[in-house]
Amino acid sequence: MSCTIRNPANYDLTNLEPHIQGMYGHFDQKYGFQKPPVMVFDSEPSNESNVLGKTAYYDPQSLEIHVFIDGRHPKDVLRSIAHELIHHRQNLEGRLDTGGYSGPGYYLENDKLKDVEHEAMLEGNATMREYEDTVKYKEKDKMSLKEWKNNELNKQLFKKFGILKENKKPDFLDLDKDGDKEEPMADAAKNKKDDGGDEKKAKKGEIPPQLQKHVKGKKEDDKEEIEESTSGRHDDADRRQSKDREYADRLREGENEDDNKKKFKKTKKFDNDSKPPKGAPPASAEEEEDSKQANLQEAIRKIAKAKKVFLNGKRIK
Repeated sequence: MSCTIRNPANYDLTNLEPHIQGMYGHFDQKYGFQKPPVMVFDSEPSNESNVLGKTAYYDPQSLEIHVFIDGRHPKDVLRSIAHELIHHRQNLEGRLDTGGYSGPGYYLENDKLKDVEHEAMLEGNATMREYEDTVKYKEKDKMSLKEWKNNELNKQLFKKFGILKENKKPDFLDLDKDGDKEEPMADAAKNKKDDGGDEKKAKKGEIPPQLQKHVKGKKEDDKEEIEESTSGRHDDADRRQSKDREYADRLREGENEDDNKKKFKKTKKFDNDSKPPKGAPPASAEEEEDSKQANLQEAIRKIAKAKKVFLNGKRIK
């Protein structure tokens, strides 16, 4: 419920009006006004310079709260409204008409009105403080009505199109932590009770019983991973060693080939040296045959001693 505001003083209420309506709503929620008052903002320049001048008053006949607005702090204006709202409550409850003197200086002459005024001072300021702290500290955490409606609408749409599924209470729960999720809840609860309630606490350094099977499975998985990793490293090492051996063999083959070429050159030179010098008489057929046999035996002896023999670039031994 909101209240009517009249502004004959033409005061800028842009920032103040939301708090006027908000504070009135807070009072109405707490006290339950049967009728809303009318807020009237008056201007009286001569009253502004009067230190003990008027700030506000309540008219019980018209249910109007008149507030003098000239040169005042907005919070002070709210404080005057809060005071007069308690008088509005007292009027609606029939407690404002106490009888006796009610003219200027009634606070000193009429004890009943004095009590009414005390109530307005106390409850007006206290309820305004409640509103102030609610706005400052609590409403920041509250969801606005519009946000709540939007969230509910989105939720219903998501459910209708199957995007959001409602959480259903499961028929089976692993209450006894034995790994059997298909076990009915009643049986699981009974087993849990028979086992002594909650899981037994493991001793220091030990694995809790309910986690042992999981840890065991984890260790086996880790062991397999280690074996696979080690096996892979061994395979890589074997391949590298095999390549190294092949490379070494190729180097040795090249060295032996060079050695054979050098030996062949030396043998050829030896053969040339064994020939008779130029101008010497030609050897007989028997001498030539003996020389060939000697050269052949020498070649066979060298071949027998050699570890590797290459012929025309191909290894024959």
